[in-house]
Amino acid sequence: MTRYFPFIIIICSLFLGIASAQDVQNISVSIMTLEQAESLAMSQNPDVISAWTEYRNAGTDLLSAWSLFLPSASLSGGWTRYNREMLSFRNDSLIFSRDRYSFSFSARYPLFAGGQDYLALKQTKLAYDIALLSFEDSRAQTRSVVYAAYFALVQAIKQSIVAQHSLDRALEEEEITVQKRNLGSASDVDVSKMKVQVAQKKLSDIEAKNAVHSSLEQLCQILNFPLDSSFMVDTMQVPPPVEDIPPLSVYLNQFENNRNIRQANIGIRSSKLAKLSSWLDYVPALDFSAGWSWSGYEFPDNSTPFADEASSSYGLSLSWTIFSGTSRIASIKKSAIALEQSELTLNTTKVSIEQQIRSAHREMIESAASYELSVAQVEDAQLTLNATRKRYEIGSTTLLELLDTELLLEQSQLQEIATITEFYTQQANIEWLIGQ
Repeated sequence: MTRYFPFIIIICSLFLGIASAQDVQNISVSIMTLEQAESLAMSQNPDVISAWTEYRNAGTDLLSAWSLFLPSASLSGGWTRYNREMLSFRNDSLIFSRDRYSFSFSARYPLFAGGQDYLALKQTKLAYDIALLSFEDSRAQTRSVVYAAYFALVQAIKQSIVAQHSLDRALEEEEITVQKRNLGSASDVDVSKMKVQVAQKKLSDIEAKNAVHSSLEQLCQILNFPLDSSFMVDTMQVPPPVEDIPPLSVYLNQFENNRNIRQANIGIRSSKLAKLSSWLDYVPALDFSAGWSWSGYEFPDNSTPFADEASSSYGLSLSWTIFSGTSRIASIKKSAIALEQSELTLNTTKVSIEQQIRSAHREMIESAASYELSVAQVEDAQLTLNATRKRYEIGSTTLLELLDTELLLEQSQLQEIATITEFYTQQANIEWLIGQ
């Protein structure tokens, strides 16, 4: 990749420019790394923001669920004005007043709710966990989109470099062919073929440049930048040697962190709670309640009326549904079936995720090995082209053979670029599969 570095800098400067503070906001360097692009997308993506809001709302619901285990109490007071004076007795004396005052206090504490309060808390906790998974999944999806757009731009830039090199060589070869025709060692047909070759290379060069602009605009859209923003990306990333790729066991040991598997586990826990809840419909509930009240036609000026005239009460209440038809039996059977389905879903999901991890790991190794092969093929094709061109200049080979070696070099370079994109695509895929 070092041989591409000067050309990468040139092509990035021509097509993407240097980053400005306004266009790329907080990017303080001229090259936007993949990590910076990912961070910017996470902070501005509406799906991520929405999922984060839902996660916070689920946290408030969880806090509210704890109120099922706490007592409730209320205090009330009132004042009433009548259209005439009312007669009342107080301390063996008559009182005439148009006003009436009242105060009351009541409290209730659920001693036992048949376990339904505990199940409600657990279900709310599961909803909280699901909201967290949804938030993580939205981040993972955004990360996948950023990866695809980022490496699409990287690939477009490298392909543009290849197209520019190919055009430069075609122009040089056209000049050589014209010189050979003037010397009588090349025909007009050879010159005509080179003109067609140059025209094709010019078109490829234009298409490659347009692909760079399109990829840049797509990435800008994902990052919520203006479409005319300009910045450089890191085009120097290459796959590691095959022997440095972690073994399959490293990834399989983490596949339980996959979000789909965690979602299936939550589904089993929810089904178990629903099954338990269907049985708890047969359990009675017990409440404790207490109350205090006072009312009078004169507003008390001390605590004595409250102590002498107020009334209070407390007691226990038991509620137990003895019979409610067949609905509870149906609920028990339905929850048992749902639990079986949840367990089947978990087993199916585990098998599917493990297979995907194995496949992604194989493809990641293959793409790394393909990159090593393509690097060697590019070097070999470059040497072959140099030798063929020298032979063509002295007339010991044909123009057709020169064009064939030229095509071979270009195909090798494009294959090298494709293997880089494929490797990082599979790496992102396997990281998503293990829940990173």
